[in-house]
Amino acid sequence: MNKYMWLLGMGLQKALAYRVNYSVAILAAVFPIILQWVLWQSIYQYTKADTLYGMSYSDMLSYVVLAALMAQALRTGFEYDMAEDIKSGGLNRFIVQPLSYFGYRLSVFVGTNLGYFVATLMVMALVLWVAIQYWVLPTQIIHIALFVVSAAGAFLLQFMLFYLLSLTAFWLHEVWALFESVRVISLVLSGGVVPLSVFGESLQYGFSLLPFQYLIYFPLQTLTGAISLEQIFSGLLVQWGWIAAMMLLITVIWRRGSRSYLALGG
Repeated sequence: MNKYMWLLGMGLQKALAYRVNYSVAILAAVFPIILQWVLWQSIYQYTKADTLYGMSYSDMLSYVVLAALMAQALRTGFEYDMAEDIKSGGLNRFIVQPLSYFGYRLSVFVGTNLGYFVATLMVMALVLWVAIQYWVLPTQIIHIALFVVSAAGAFLLQFMLFYLLSLTAFWLHEVWALFESVRVISLVLSGGVVPLSVFGESLQYGFSLLPFQYLIYFPLQTLTGAISLEQIFSGLLVQWGWIAAMMLLITVIWRRGSRSYLALGG
């Protein structure tokens, strides 16, 4: 356990050393937020509707701002290093050392991204305060507490998703296009661009059968009080169920992939 805590600490030190990168990333999120604001303002003004897709203009604006920040909080990047380890023989050192590769990657991921994640949640808290004060967003303390739980689940689920995706490097020669394709698909299906209610009930039901909505849409529904406590608790069970299922799938695929890796001589 101590070695994983050390790795976590090293990742945190690395993140602090490059904290300017985080500021740039947050600033980069401002431009799409402005585009969304202009788009939805035009739509609501054109339709002259008080609500669209079950959301008022202030609700929609709050959502797109929070969703953009949440997407930044869930950024990854380790998948490229992991694919390179598999392709270049970097896994060899984990075969001869008593160190779990999964534990190594998780520790470094948490250490590198935890500071960014917490800082983004603080920015989201500021946005939420503005929304409550000026847009009368109906958020309660219980919703905020449950959001923290769901956000932690989203953080872990995002890691699991891209770790699982990285394991395809055992069999695929080029994985860059796969990573970027899934990243875009995940952003849309998680509700990172627009609320999933925009797609209609049929598609939204289909999306609910996938893990993506538990990355952004479900946590934000929890935060804003758009769903009942019963729905929140059942959603948390599904979210953490997906985490457990992915962990099991990762274990199975890792064993098969590592056998192939050893058979080829690393």
